[in-house]
Amino acid sequence: MFNQHLKKINRISNYNFDRSKYLCLDKNERIVPFRNKILSDLKKNISNNIIQSYPGSCEKLKKLISKKEKINKSFINVVPGTDSAIKYLFEIFSGKKKKTIVSIYPTYGMIDIYSKIYKYKLVKVNLNNKIDINKFIQKKTSFIYIANPNQPSGRYINLADILLIIKKAQKNGTYVVIDEAYIDFSDFKSISTMVKKYKNLIVLKSLSKSFGIAGLRIGYMIANPNINIILNTVRPSYDISFLSIKAGEYFLKNFKIAENFIKQIKDTKKFFINECFKRNLKFENTQTNFVYIKLPAKKVKKVHNFLFKNKILVRSNYLGNYKNFSNSIRITIGNKDQMKKFFTYFDKICKVKRDKILWFALLW
Repeated sequence: MFNQHLKKINRISNYNFDRSKYLCLDKNERIVPFRNKILSDLKKNISNNIIQSYPGSCEKLKKLISKKEKINKSFINVVPGTDSAIKYLFEIFSGKKKKTIVSIYPTYGMIDIYSKIYKYKLVKVNLNNKIDINKFIQKKTSFIYIANPNQPSGRYINLADILLIIKKAQKNGTYVVIDEAYIDFSDFKSISTMVKKYKNLIVLKSLSKSFGIAGLRIGYMIANPNINIILNTVRPSYDISFLSIKAGEYFLKNFKIAENFIKQIKDTKKFFINECFKRNLKFENTQTNFVYIKLPAKKVKKVHNFLFKNKILVRSNYLGNYKNFSNSIRITIGNKDQMKKFFTYFDKICKVKRDKILWFALLW
């Protein structure tokens, strides 16, 4: 018999269609096509051995990550996307009789799912303008999870608050997991090198966002070497594909590709925000590669469906009672031509009378 509590976890995908035929502004992926030369170079790295064999060593990839992060490779553990790293962490901390995870709310959706699967009590700390540090420190907490910048809000929690949480958690013997999937798009630096000072700190990184290779499912965890040893006990023998390892090596060797992409997204976001100002739209800028446009509640579904019919995907009305973002659409930033296409169709469905309606813009 399967565990009966799993029946209560309802996970239904709305993506039962071919997304490749749409302008995908819904999942914060790289939507700007790679140049042909990059694809050609990647193909040169594909051999029969890579397709036919189980994955080889990640040591070369770890060395490249080590150089990027300026930290010894013993602190680095390559994982098949940060999703898997989070799952592995739930597994290694699941030995306690009373299991508790503390996280900002709202947060990455899989935190709630994994909490239910592994029967953790999930303590949600509301993401208000000011973080109450004490709410993160709970008795018998297995670990604290903070996405920084946060997803879905896109906000960044300042370093001083993060360090306070880490220090207080350390006194309680509690681990703090900082998910930096979006850090490269922000105005702030990673805290990855601080794992040398704080043994309870775990930092997650992804090659899905700023490197733009979400389809290859690869990321890495930066943590005390002892934590990496424990994590390796719960993972499958060959959880990272050979192709993903080689692609990761290629993009880290050619880091300029990611740097150029990050700059392009930041420049395009300025363009996007300027277009919002022109239309007097109320919007929320973020420290990530996406922006929210706020709409009257009755318009959200109408706008979403209209865009969908015109082969444009956006994320909308999925944050429940979190009032700051529930009446909005979330748009992944691409290149200027892609954003122009979005506004062409957005303008058709949202006919704002600029002389009568003035919405304000809130920038962080």
